[in-house]
Amino acid sequence: MSITPDRGPPSRRVVAMTMLGGVGLLAGLLVGFVTFTLLGTPLSLSVESPSGQLLFTLGTYLGMGGVAGLYLFRHDLTLSYVRLRRPSIRDLTAIAVTTVALIALAVAIPNLISRLGLPFTEHSITESIEMNPAIALVFLPLSILVVGPAEEFLYRGIIQTRLGEAFDAGAAVALASLIFAVVHFFAYLDPANVPGTVVTILLLLLPLGAILGAVYEYTDNLAVPVFAHGVYNAITYAAVYAEVVGLY
Repeated sequence: MSITPDRGPPSRRVVAMTMLGGVGLLAGLLVGFVTFTLLGTPLSLSVESPSGQLLFTLGTYLGMGGVAGLYLFRHDLTLSYVRLRRPSIRDLTAIAVTTVALIALAVAIPNLISRLGLPFTEHSITESIEMNPAIALVFLPLSILVVGPAEEFLYRGIIQTRLGEAFDAGAAVALASLIFAVVHFFAYLDPANVPGTVVTILLLLLPLGAILGAVYEYTDNLAVPVFAHGVYNAITYAAVYAEVVGLY
C-alpha cells in the first residue's frame, strides 16, 4: 500500500478532499445522464418513471463509486485502505444501533425544526416518490446495494480516512461530515426555499454524516456505515411510500 506524500498544510488536504467529494458527485451525475441517454432514450423512457430513475440512479452511484475506485488505483491503494472487512457480530450490532439512531434523528430533527418555525426541505427522491409511489420500489434495493456503498466508499472510506492522516479522529469526522452535507445541497435544493435547504443541510445532513463517520471510526470497518446508511435510506423511502399509498 502506498500513497503520495502530502507535506503541505492540513488546509490543503481539506481543499483536496472537498474537491474530490465534488468531483465524485459531478462525475456520478454525468455517468447517470450518459447511462440514461444511451439506454433510456432508445426505449422511450421518461426520467421520472421508475425505469428511468433506475437507470439514472444506477449510473450516478456507479459513477461515484468509480471515482473512489480510481482514487485508490491512482494512489496504488487496496480496499484495506478504507478498512473494509466482513462484519462481525459486534459490527452487526453496531449496524442495527446506528440505523435506529439515524431514523430517530430523522424523525426528531424535522419536528424540532418545525417547532422552531424554521423552513425545511425534502430530498428530491422523497418528492419523486410522493408524485409516483412506484419509484420507491426502485430505491429500496438501490439504497442498500448501490447508494449506501458508493457514498460511504467515497465520503467515509476515502475522504474521512485521508483527512484522518492530517487531523485527529474527531476533526476528520467533522470535516468529512461537512463535505458530505455540502455535497448534498443540490439533492435538497428547493429554489423557492433556499433557506430551508440550508437549514436541512446543517441540522439534518450534518448530524447524520457525523453519526456515520463516528461509527466508522469506532468499528474501524467501512461495512458498518455502508449497511447502516443503505438500510436507513430504504426504511425512509418505505415510510414515504406507505404514507403516500395510505398504508397508515
